Amino acid sequence: MRENMLSVRKNKEAARKTAAEKAIRIVASTAVLMCTAFAVNVFAAGGGDAITTAKNLLSKAATAGGGLWAVWGLVTLGMSIKDSNGPGIGNAIWQILGGAIIIAAGAAIGALDLTMA
Repeated sequence: MRENMLSVRKNKEAARKTAAEKAIRIVASTAVLMCTAFAVNVFAAGGGDAITTAKNLLSKAATAGGGLWAVWGLVTLGMSIKDSNGPGIGNAIWQILGGAIIIAAGAAIGALDLTMA
């Protein structure tokens, strides 16, 4: 009986990891596609505007990526609280903080002045 319960628990954990891996792959694929789509605008812009456009694109991408990372951390936090998973709660909190740092980095990149005058 105990072995059966352990087997069920392992199957649930494996399914959760598989779902998380799929979500990460989807987010990564979406980020690559969006960067590719926006890169056309960067290279189509005029000479002096290309650096500013690239900086703005990088800032927006970092802010969006950090937001997605933080939201996924919130999802992980909810699942960990539901399962009373102490280490999972800690990891989720660190992931949320990491997302906030990435958002702050995106804002800092957006605030840079790259004029060459």
